[in-house]
Amino acid sequence: MTLPGAFVGVLLGGASPLAAGVTQLVVLVGLLAVEAVAVVFTVELVARGRLQPAKSGPRLGR
Repeated sequence: MTLPGAFVGVLLGGASPLAAGVTQLVVLVGLLAVEAVAVVFTVELVARGRLQPAKSGPRLGR
């Protein structure tokens, strides 16, 4: 079992479990929003041809 960091931090700070749960949900929704923006941005760059796969070159370590 794992406990999310924001949830535990708010609980240890003395807040109620409900407040800790709300805080954790806000953190999770924020992370989801940032991930969605990153995906849209990456797709837009690929569609415009600004982001392409790396050129294959000599591999190091072989």
